[in-house]
Amino acid sequence: QVAAYFANLQGSEMVLPGGRYACAQMLVGRGAPFAARRSLGEVCHIVQLAISQKKLLGYLNGTIVPYARSQSMVKETCAARGRPCNSGARGKNFASWDMVRECLQEIIRDMNPSDEFIPLSNVKRFFRSRFHVELSETALGYAKLSELVQDPRLQDLCRVRLHGHGYVLVPVRPPAQRNLISLADVLPVGDVEHPPGCPAVSSHTEAAAAAAAAE
Repeated sequence: QVAAYFANLQGSEMVLPGGRYACAQMLVGRGAPFAARRSLGEVCHIVQLAISQKKLLGYLNGTIVPYARSQSMVKETCAARGRPCNSGARGKNFASWDMVRECLQEIIRDMNPSDEFIPLSNVKRFFRSRFHVELSETALGYAKLSELVQDPRLQDLCRVRLHGHGYVLVPVRPPAQRNLISLADVLPVGDVEHPPGCPAVSSHTEAAAAAAAAE
């Protein structure tokens, strides 16, 4: 019932407010069949699921529209074709996978030691301002930037985490190296003095005993 309702919207009815709560209010006000006998909170939850999981709704220029008309659908189509989604893409220099990796390595290397992450929303700006290339996730086969940076080719560099209301890029730090100390480095070599009552064993005797034990 929900899918059929959104699929059959026409004209101005297809454009809904960009906020989920405001969208739910409009649907209730219109008398949408699936909203009957449901609370406003329940309708708001339906809108959320329709956007985030069911792909019944999407965003376009700040409004909510049927998914087939949404920017998300456009980006998925471009990603499937490996093309930039930007209407002004002609003449621009787009980053290849090798460039993406090299640029991310430099961005991470130049991070302030006190910074734990980079807002994902800043990454494209860094590519543009520092490296003079455009980072297009759709040109590299992904509909979302958050999915692109999780590609296996970048897993040794960074991870994506949800922080507050947005995603951040968390560098992968190499494990701390442990200093292993060999007993041979700290124990004296050759004959050593033994306390009274304890027979002395020469290093040659010890080596012979070790060889016999090995046999």
